[in-house]
Amino acid sequence: MVDIERVITLDELVESVPENLIRQAESRKSIADESTTEAAHIAKEKNMSKDLSKAQRIRAFMEANPQARNKDVVEALKQYKVTAADVANVKSISKRASGNAPAPRESTRTRSERVDSTAISSPGASITLPELEAGVAFVKAAGSIMRAKHLLIIIEQIKAC
Repeated sequence: MVDIERVITLDELVESVPENLIRQAESRKSIADESTTEAAHIAKEKNMSKDLSKAQRIRAFMEANPQARNKDVVEALKQYKVTAADVANVKSISKRASGNAPAPRESTRTRSERVDSTAISSPGASITLPELEAGVAFVKAAGSIMRAKHLLIIIEQIKAC
């Protein structure tokens, strides 16, 4: 069953979020607000004519705003019908071209080592009934599985600080 002394309310959890995470979230919001005005400024500076492709526009915006997220780029260049997929493709291609793409890992383990490791770490292999009941209670308390996942992510971030 659930240990009531260990239950944390959502308000307590929100209060325990480190200030640097809050500042990061606020700065992302301000970047999105500023990106619209910056896009107009960039268009004048770079002389974005009708001859430029979407990819060229995206690259120009990303050079001027390296910290911008895909969402920010889409918002700033929506007049050119730029989509999130366009931005992701340009970023992917530029990563591959610059050599920053992660290299594929080679497996150095033998087959028996892989079988042993998956047998131990497979989901549900060592979960007991009380743990399962506690998990169900947590999801019910959170309201949905997505909300429970979100809370677990926040808790992980708090632990990492």
